[in-house]
Amino acid sequence: MSADLSEYRIEFVIQRQRPGKDDDFTEIGFGSSGSWSDLRAAVYAISSVIDNYEWETERGQPDPEDIRAELEGS
Repeated sequence: MSADLSEYRIEFVIQRQRPGKDDDFTEIGFGSSGSWSDLRAAVYAISSVIDNYEWETERGQPDPEDIRAELEGS
């Protein structure tokens, strides 16, 4: 029986639709889990990035800290 040598990577996009301001969802960030030999580790990496507002952005996208402030009502 051979060992599973698979690698896992999860890529994600974060989109937002603001009531009364946007007709469609707008991309506000993206990222990936990196490469992991365990799917649960890849999920944990994604969860950590999102929970800590550390996803990637491109020009014109809001800073993740601005999203945090909106969600926390600051």
